[in-house]
Amino acid sequence: MILVLVPAVVLAVASIAAFFGRFVWWLDVLANFRVQFLVGLLALGGALLFSRFRRSAMAVLFVAGINLVVVAPLYLGSPGEPVLCAPTLRVLSYNLLSTNEDCGVVVDYIRAPDPYLVLLHALSRPWETAMESADLGYEVTRARSEDLIFGTLILTKNSSGVLSFGFAETDPRSVEITTLVEGWDEPVKILATHPLAPTDAERAGLRDAQLEFAAEWASEQTGAFMVVGDFNATTWSWPFRNLMSVRGLRNSQTGFGVQPSFAATSNPLFRVPIDHLVHSEGLLVRERQLGPPMGSDHFPLLVDLELVGS
Repeated sequence: MILVLVPAVVLAVASIAAFFGRFVWWLDVLANFRVQFLVGLLALGGALLFSRFRRSAMAVLFVAGINLVVVAPLYLGSPGEPVLCAPTLRVLSYNLLSTNEDCGVVVDYIRAPDPYLVLLHALSRPWETAMESADLGYEVTRARSEDLIFGTLILTKNSSGVLSFGFAETDPRSVEITTLVEGWDEPVKILATHPLAPTDAERAGLRDAQLEFAAEWASEQTGAFMVVGDFNATTWSWPFRNLMSVRGLRNSQTGFGVQPSFAATSNPLFRVPIDHLVHSEGLLVRERQLGPPMGSDHFPLLVDLELVGS
């Protein structure tokens, strides 16, 4: 039974240490795996209950309970009561993966749900050209500067303004879109963002700064707004929690569960939610779902929102 106790203790210690990711970048990476911590600690703690290490079992299950407390609200919370006849804004956010070649499949997928706003991340120039010539009926805007290879492409039914904050490594890697949805009483602002992946200390610091920019942007907004994209951070990581500390901000996962969006190419047990949409309290999520990967290592995120009181 010692072979069960040792990994149980390691998982428990790692799980607690991950709450301090604000101070050590790789601890914040560990925070991405709250669901895996929960499942592993429940299994190992349950096994230890039937051994002479019952006190250790209780400690392990206690730590499992801590992880349950931070995961459960995504399932137990409510997004609110939608008005089914109200006009909606359907948003599609998708990290295509730079090496993806399934352009036709992606174009067909976009046509099917017919989203009002499409945000395509990690888009190369050939993809931009292909999407611009696909005749999907959208206004198409490139957010990157010409000296960059990759950026975010915006497809919208009706845009009254697009402002790019830059997509170089040290830029905010965000773009602001303002649009007025048919049937809504006021325009909505969207910050599409794609921070760097935290693969080392430097990139983790840049990722945190880019999400801090998103938090500052959100804190300055009034009316209906949202932040959406591939955050390269999960619900439980420090920069995401910092973003959600902005007054009135809501997580679209609430009531819909974890919905892990990455990595689509990995074992489902190891997937984590890094593609997000968070929104002001003036918006309500009617539906949230993940689509098929279509050659990417991400699942596309599709969210339907309505304007409260519209």
